[in-house]
Amino acid sequence: VGGGSVSMACKTLAKLCRGQSAPGFESSAAALVTTPMVHRIVPLCKVGKDDTGSKLISLLQKSGQACGNVDTSIMEQASEIDTNARTALAVLPIYRDGRRGCFFDAASNTTFSPADMIEMLGALPDKQRHSAFLFGYPHLLPMMQGQRLVEIITAARKRLLDGGVVALDLNGVSPPAEEEMQMQDGLRNVESLKKDKIIGQALQHTDLLHMNHDELQILTGCKLQGTDDAESKDEELIVKASNLFLKCGVAVIAVTRGKKGSYIACNDAARLGASPAL
Repeated sequence: VGGGSVSMACKTLAKLCRGQSAPGFESSAAALVTTPMVHRIVPLCKVGKDDTGSKLISLLQKSGQACGNVDTSIMEQASEIDTNARTALAVLPIYRDGRRGCFFDAASNTTFSPADMIEMLGALPDKQRHSAFLFGYPHLLPMMQGQRLVEIITAARKRLLDGGVVALDLNGVSPPAEEEMQMQDGLRNVESLKKDKIIGQALQHTDLLHMNHDELQILTGCKLQGTDDAESKDEELIVKASNLFLKCGVAVIAVTRGKKGSYIACNDAARLGASPAL
C-alpha cells in the first residue's frame, strides 16, 4: 500500500484479510475471522517525527498486533531519513447521503518523490513476494503524477509475484484545465483522457481503478442529476463515462455511488489476460 491513503487502507485490509495472529492475540475477535487471505500488508508512505506520524504508526502497529499482518518497518526506517518531514493529515467527512469530502493538509506529501517510493519498494525483502500494490491518491501527491506515476507502478510490478495487481485509488480530484477537456457527445474523449496530466499515462498500467461518482463527473465531464426520476439516465451515463477508462487500458473500474451502491465494469479478455495475477 503506497501513497497518501495508508491509514484507512491498511487498517481495513488488515481486518478483512488477517494474517497469523501475534502472540497473545490468538483468541481475539480479529483472530476469529475467516481463513487468512493476505498475510502481509506493508504501508509505504512519508511520515514525520511528529505527533500525527507517531499516532499513524501506532494505529497500524495495533492493527498488525491484532490481525498479524501489518509491517510498518519500512515506513519507520524512512521517517529517520528526512527529519524535517511532517506527516500529512486528512479529515474525511461522510455525509448523510453517502457522499464524502476531504479536508487535507498535504505536509510532506508535497516532497514525497518517486525516488522515495522506489527506495521503499527496493527495501521489500526478496524472499517475501507480494501480490498487489494499492496506490492512492495521485492528485494529492504532486511529485507522483504523469510519467513519474508510471515509473512507480513499473517499479512496483517488479516486486510483485507475476507482476501482481496494481490498484489506483482516487481522491482529492480537481477539475482539469478547460483546454484539457476535449469533449465528444457530452463526454471527454478518450485521447483527452489519455493525456490527463495526472493519471492519463498510468491508466494503461492500472488493473483496478477506483473513484466515486463525483470524481467520475470531474474527470469525464458527465453530468449526473442524482434524482430518483433521473436514475436510469444517470446509470447510462455512468456506464458510458466508465467505458472511457476501459478504452484507455484500465482492466477493471469501480465507481462508488454512496447509498446507491457501486458500478463495476471489466475490460475484454485480452486486457485481463495481460495481467496474469487478475
